[in-house]
Amino acid sequence: MTDVFACARAQIYYNIKRKPLAQVKRETGCSHIINGYLFNGSFQPVGWTVIDGKVISRDAYQDWGISIGSDGKPQMLTDRGGSFLSGVPLLKNGAKLERSLTPDVARSAARTAVGWMPDGRICLWCDKTSLTREQLQNKLLGLGVADALMLDGGGSTQGIFPNGKVASSRKVPTMVLFRAETKQAGNADLKWAGKSGILTEAQLAEPEKAVTRRELAEILHRLQKINSKNRGGFYESFPDFLLESQCLTTERSGV
Repeated sequence: MTDVFACARAQIYYNIKRKPLAQVKRETGCSHIINGYLFNGSFQPVGWTVIDGKVISRDAYQDWGISIGSDGKPQMLTDRGGSFLSGVPLLKNGAKLERSLTPDVARSAARTAVGWMPDGRICLWCDKTSLTREQLQNKLLGLGVADALMLDGGGSTQGIFPNGKVASSRKVPTMVLFRAETKQAGNADLKWAGKSGILTEAQLAEPEKAVTRRELAEILHRLQKINSKNRGGFYESFPDFLLESQCLTTERSGV
């Protein structure tokens, strides 16, 4: 089971009460939930587990993991300052990574992984099909994933997505929760831009279309008029500031 989506926020969840994934999903309202990283026979996480700056577990390594900062966005980083969960690094910038694995991790098994697409979207892999690390790397590369981490697998592999679930009776001490971006949020922005006169009806009809420099200049001119009318002062020179920062130096801005 895989899913690719734009993530609004993510969370590392420490499951001290040994709740099943379905219960945690109901209680938190997340859109996607998967099992976390490895743990020992005492139900204690191994590797690094950090939640809002509090270290739950740690080891001697400073490798990449799932790092979540103040903006709530998950990234594959080494920063452990906010929330962080260890993983086995699989891919970075589209290249395979190699790490020494213990035999129980290296064997072919069910797999859970988190990937990042080149455009920043999240790709989740959660499947009972037995794969080696290299096979999983190849599968993720085939999906277009640029960066990826492998989490606990085998009997721990479990997840619930909007389009399905992978079940397991095994309780896990850590989970990763995701909240997908909603169309409603984007629609609210577009409605505001249309109502305020920043975007025209034609531009609202094609919200994903890139704009030319001329179109961007027209948008900024309308924004200047609105700001000058409502606030004035610094906002009157807002377009000049953007021009000086060279935001209009390319043929198509992509904004």
